[in-house]
Amino acid sequence: MGPIHKIGVGLMDKTGKLLAHALDYRAKRHGVIAGNLANIDTPGYKPKDVEFDDALKQAMREPKLKLTITQPEHMPARSSIPPISKGQFPLHEIDSGVQSDSQVDLDREMTKMAKNNLLYEATVRMLSKKFDELKAVIEEGGK
Repeated sequence: MGPIHKIGVGLMDKTGKLLAHALDYRAKRHGVIAGNLANIDTPGYKPKDVEFDDALKQAMREPKLKLTITQPEHMPARSSIPPISKGQFPLHEIDSGVQSDSQVDLDREMTKMAKNNLLYEATVRMLSKKFDELKAVIEEGGK
């Protein structure tokens, strides 16, 4: 394994994957919240949300993967974060406890939307910093 490969693995391994998963989650959650707001006047509609915190906590707790290398050309596992597909953010109904034609609370959904947007932007900035670091390493390595 050459030095360039080692640099890329070290800079974008665990943190980069976590940030990518967080962006997927934030985008999915935005769509779910927007769906709740679109159905605010729909009789009997129950608001929904997606779960990511439990999946993230589980990924962080899992020990590093233990793989058996059967060929000398195989690369060792570098990350303990399993790939999370966009479909793995479970959707669930929110029980608001309010008995009305619509159980969507405009204020609560708008608050969730604003918070989700801020967290999305923060995640993008963190990922941008990771790319800036990688760019700096590449530029300095070429001198």
